[in-house]
Amino acid sequence: MLPIRRVDTKRLILYLVALIVLAPLIFVIATQHQPAPIGTVTGPSVYWSNSFGGGNLQVFANLCAGKVRLTQGSATLSDSCFTGDTNIVICSDITSANPARCAPGKGTLIVEGHANDEIAFARMR
Repeated sequence: MLPIRRVDTKRLILYLVALIVLAPLIFVIATQHQPAPIGTVTGPSVYWSNSFGGGNLQVFANLCAGKVRLTQGSATLSDSCFTGDTNIVICSDITSANPARCAPGKGTLIVEGHANDEIAFARMR
């Protein structure tokens, strides 16, 4: 068996300490992303970053969302934010666990559901 010299042990400890201290620091610096500007043309943005990557959420000031109470299972909303049948609208019955249906049109949103339930809606695009 070869004897371990004292100089080799000190060098090994120095390398291990450098690795334990510097590796996480280099990882954090290498995974940082440039944050998006706040208050862009389309609205303020929220930026997040973690070890799996980052993301950028745009918050729009002209949000087309709200709640409507159905009358005998249906309601029709008139609003210029609904520009046509290619709009994506998410609807949810917030009164009970019943299905709800939203059909966007030019200037209108037709909401159908159960009886007199309250429906929350949001236009996504």
